[in-house]
Amino acid sequence: MLLQEMLIENKGEILEVWVDRVLATYPEDGARIFKKEKNQFANPVGYAVKSSLWEVYALLFESETLEGLVPALNQLVKIRAVQEFIPSQAVSMAYKLKEVVKDFYHREKLADHEGWLTFEEKADILAYTLFDLYMASREQLHKTRLEEYRRGNPLLSEGGCCPSRLLPGNNAEKAKTLQNIL
Repeated sequence: MLLQEMLIENKGEILEVWVDRVLATYPEDGARIFKKEKNQFANPVGYAVKSSLWEVYALLFESETLEGLVPALNQLVKIRAVQEFIPSQAVSMAYKLKEVVKDFYHREKLADHEGWLTFEEKADILAYTLFDLYMASREQLHKTRLEEYRRGNPLLSEGGCCPSRLLPGNNAEKAKTLQNIL
């Protein structure tokens, strides 16, 4: 059996393991919720991870072109950029895929050296694309925060706090500050 055939035959199982490993990069409590909750509105992060990875997998191994790779990854990378993953964690999705496929490759006792090289090339393209998107998203986030700081609006520049955070208890001074901001 060739690696390409194995990737198509075991698609569901490979994707399930890959999604689990990517979700495991989140803190333990979050990962548990992201894995358990299936509703897209109750679990937007888990849904974004799963839907993006399924689309990426199809592009990498079932399509002749990688043309839709950036749109498939865009939402997921933006989420990870806001959550302040470091770059190595953000691109770790590509390496998690390599780990999963390597496990299946050995389990099936494949000896498709040429297929493995082709797979690695696609996984590397995925990693480069993830890195570029992540850095572009972080740059945009930084520019937005800088602009908010220049405008004198502390909501984004000081940790992205919610206006209600300014009101612990009945603090009249903080209420006045909130009123001035709004």
